[in-house]
Amino acid sequence: MRLFPALPLATGLLAAASLCFAQATPPAATAQPPVPAATDGARVGTFKQIEGDIRTGRTGALRVPTSGDGVSVNERVSTGKDGAATITLKDGTVLTMGPNTAMDLSRFQFDSTTQQGHFVLDLLRGSVRVVTGLLARINPELFKVNTPTSVVGVRGTDFIVEAQAAQ
Repeated sequence: MRLFPALPLATGLLAAASLCFAQATPPAATAQPPVPAATDGARVGTFKQIEGDIRTGRTGALRVPTSGDGVSVNERVSTGKDGAATITLKDGTVLTMGPNTAMDLSRFQFDSTTQQGHFVLDLLRGSVRVVTGLLARINPELFKVNTPTSVVGVRGTDFIVEAQAAQ
């Protein structure tokens, strides 16, 4: 059983109709209580499933994760040609990475009491399926996916993003 089945994506295709490019002016900010920042090394999610070649960590301190291991802010997660991984974040967001994927969880803050926070994922190459959790449902303007060529603002709950490495 493959964790991440082959995706029928055309080259450079950014997910379906649920995406909106972050070119528009963001809505006016409303007063919200501050969200405690997740610091480097703070666990913000968990590897739920792992298949094949997976590496995580920072340059010089890479490790091979196993199911149940934590994921922290500013960690790079990379899969090899036979790799796939599913990560669940504290707000319920589920990230499923395909083969040959590299991503950085650049920013993740979530306050379970107020359900406020921020999410920024930098997809460097490959593909990731995102099933959004509470953050995107409550504050979709604070949930972003960056690729080498675009910034995607999320307006849906289930989407796939693909980025090709520079040739």
